[in-house]
Amino acid sequence: MRNAHYLRCAKPVFYAQTLNHKKEVEICIVTPSVAYSFGKTGAEHREMDITVPAQATGYAYQSNQVISLQEFTVRNGDTTYQVSAGSNDEGKPFAALDVYRGSPDTGKHLATITLDPNTVVNDIGHGLQDAGIPRQDGL
Repeated sequence: MRNAHYLRCAKPVFYAQTLNHKKEVEICIVTPSVAYSFGKTGAEHREMDITVPAQATGYAYQSNQVISLQEFTVRNGDTTYQVSAGSNDEGKPFAALDVYRGSPDTGKHLATITLDPNTVVNDIGHGLQDAGIPRQDGL
């Protein structure tokens, strides 16, 4: 799974499939931009395929004895896509894609798509700052 993903994306930030493995979400750094795509697993053309400036994205993460959480946000006009992955307070892994009109903090939540944590490739961390991705506060 991981090797096939890297062939499609030179600098992956996040990849996962939906629970039924019919759709996939992928975020890649394409310096100086970030590419976001969502669509049928393995399809060449995706339902959503956008490239935004690095400044229109951000990442955040938190880890303590109880939970682990990494988030990556892509803003495209008035729509925000936010992927998250980690482990909950029971130590169980989770992953999700949330879509908002406006910002996640103040906007309208439009959808949550649950992702299969077993398919996640997650490179959200400090290294993103070197690619010009802003770190967000708030977790």
